Amino acid sequence: MRRVFLPVLLVFASTAFFCGSAQAGFAPCQDTVRAEAVGNTINVYHDQAEWNCCAEIVFDLHAVQDTFDLLEFETFEVGPCWCICCFDLSASIVDVPLGEYLVRVINGHTGGVFAEVWVTVEIGPWDEPSLGETAQSPCGGWSVGVEEPASSTWGRIKALYR
Repeated sequence: MRRVFLPVLLVFASTAFFCGSAQAGFAPCQDTVRAEAVGNTINVYHDQAEWNCCAEIVFDLHAVQDTFDLLEFETFEVGPCWCICCFDLSASIVDVPLGEYLVRVINGHTGGVFAEVWVTVEIGPWDEPSLGETAQSPCGGWSVGVEEPASSTWGRIKALYR
């Protein structure tokens, strides 16, 4: 019984310390947003986004005039884990007409705005703007020197971490 109790106590204490420090303002993730126009596509990067370790982040796009709201949602195959990770996320908005746009990255659950970035699209042609490819890094972000993929299915990789 003692062999089980001590590891359980240590895990509980470290989890409580981590959650307490995060609530005290010591966020473990940098949480930065940047965007760039490449042709008639806007690439949006949410680096070091803080989400649950077991989450698969899905995106939704709402376009109104010169504003693109890119919503991020946590989804789970089974349920949330007792940990937080820093993910690098990326999404593209394709077929964007010429012009200057406000891109807002938003927590789809709470409505909180992570960041707002202005982007100028200078090259056409275009169609109706829509959500293009998305990607999510493994827990901890992309490895140094590794190019971010255009698209991915991280479910298989994340299953290895569980």
